[in-house]
Amino acid sequence: MPDFLKEEWLREVTIRIPKIEEAEIIRDLIIAAYSPIEPILGRKPRGMLETTEKVIDRIQKNTVYVVIYKDEIIGTFTMRTNKNHDLLEVQKVAVREDMQNKGLGSYIMESAEHMARELEERKIIIETYEDHKQLVDFYLHRGYKVIKDRIRKGNVVLLMEKKLWRED
Repeated sequence: MPDFLKEEWLREVTIRIPKIEEAEIIRDLIIAAYSPIEPILGRKPRGMLETTEKVIDRIQKNTVYVVIYKDEIIGTFTMRTNKNHDLLEVQKVAVREDMQNKGLGSYIMESAEHMARELEERKIIIETYEDHKQLVDFYLHRGYKVIKDRIRKGNVVLLMEKKLWRED
């Protein structure tokens, strides 16, 4: 991973493909991370509908990653090709509650962007709910721009994109 770390402890963090037996931990982490969004939306977000089977499928496809610190899973994210846009999409970003607001979300996004660059991707996308202002601001601050919005189950979902290479 590149040296973009602002917090010293992040130097001890690693990212890897999880083992099948870690699927339940990942599922629980995603559900817990997405549960604060429920009151904002007035319904359960898709992340709260995560299943062990879906996680196992992503493990077998090598599209889900775990973030490890001191031998514990403290975060996760998925990277897959969005067939509608033919772009790499980051999904299911989740940080364990006790590790939030410590720079780990930025670390995950920087790592995902770095991985995308290594795959020679020119852009990367992510979806978030318009009503979740904190996340929208997080992605805007990271250089993402809203390229599309749509309604999903009564809520506006923003498709955000970041260019990974300068276009001269």
